[in-house]
Amino acid sequence: MLMLIGCQAGILSAQNLQFGLTKLVGSKQDTVPSGKIWKIESFVYSRTLADCPGGSTSINLSDSIVLNGFNTAVRAQRFAGLWHPWRSDTYGPEFFLWEQKTPMWLPSGTTLAAGTGVRYISILEFKETP
Repeated sequence: MLMLIGCQAGILSAQNLQFGLTKLVGSKQDTVPSGKIWKIESFVYSRTLADCPGGSTSINLSDSIVLNGFNTAVRAQRFAGLWHPWRSDTYGPEFFLWEQKTPMWLPSGTTLAAGTGVRYISILEFKETP
């Protein structure tokens, strides 16, 4: 019984992380180096949120990063509805804003780049130590 517990404890041992550097990843693809872990802290957007339009105009914007070759949404803005500031016979607009929660942890070998609507990705790099 004691041997089994000892073996399991070895399997469950945690990794320690040692802070290495701070970096910004732009539109050029970068890869998490071997033995390192990246922590995405935040996104620096290249465009502001759109104003709510008048009339029946709709807005459908999405900002993304490129994670392992796939576009991955990190912020989305949707606006739909009929709205006019001086008329009372219009129905209320629907407005939706979604943002990816951070931090996001990325293991070694992960590729990353800023995508549509994102200028930079703020990263903290850590070294894995046993």
